[in-house]
Amino acid sequence: MKVTESQGAGIHWITKDQNGAKWFECKLNLIDFAIEKTTDETKAEFVQSLIKSAAQLNSDFLSKWKKYKVTCDLGFDPAWGLGTSSTLICNLATWAELSPFELFFDTQEGSGYDIAAAVSQEPLLYQKNEDELSFETFDWSGNLTDGICVFYQGHKQNSLEEVRTWKTNKVWKQKDVKQVSSISEALADCNDVDEAISLLRDHVNMMERILNRTAYDGQFSDFEGVVKPLGAWGGDFGLALHTDVEYTAKYLAKKGMKTVFRLGDILVK
Repeated sequence: MKVTESQGAGIHWITKDQNGAKWFECKLNLIDFAIEKTTDETKAEFVQSLIKSAAQLNSDFLSKWKKYKVTCDLGFDPAWGLGTSSTLICNLATWAELSPFELFFDTQEGSGYDIAAAVSQEPLLYQKNEDELSFETFDWSGNLTDGICVFYQGHKQNSLEEVRTWKTNKVWKQKDVKQVSSISEALADCNDVDEAISLLRDHVNMMERILNRTAYDGQFSDFEGVVKPLGAWGGDFGLALHTDVEYTAKYLAKKGMKTVFRLGDILVK
């Protein structure tokens, strides 16, 4: 995200896709941050909500009567998701000299895990209680990062709607929290593919029970390893792991998955 200042008053926001083409644009005034012009009302309202919150949290932010041009360049297809909202929140918080968590919790309804992921350069374990949050990073085995395939299944899930559904239908118990924490900690220490497959299966089975929904409606039930939804359940990207990564790649191709990466190839290094 790049911000330039010039004479005038207002905010001109432009987001470009991975090919450099204009994907989104909006203009806000500096008085009440009203949307004056946009190519997408929903996206403009999201940007507006973040800017309004940032200005309330830091009274010096945008206090100068200037014209601000904000340019965001996406490094991948925006349809993929891949944490674009959390990355945007982190970038805007940096511009406004705020904690990204402060801006997130003032405007969003999730746990904040995706903010921790956006600011971290390494895998992490995240925990949020009612009064505090914490996260710690760890080194993950190359056996797993080289063996895991992540794939885009063709449509993006609405994370906010899924969070609201989760909060409305609270059927999980404290033992479930302990179980998912135990699985996460074991995965962080794991360097064996078969053990990781077993742990990921346990996680999928637990979430299917809690959500009363079958992962991908059973689309990958014949896969010999494990397939796990990532992000909002059933949307965006999924994870597939088998002892033979070539088998995984061929399987996903046969299932019509056109966007497939080995996890090790797309990690920040």
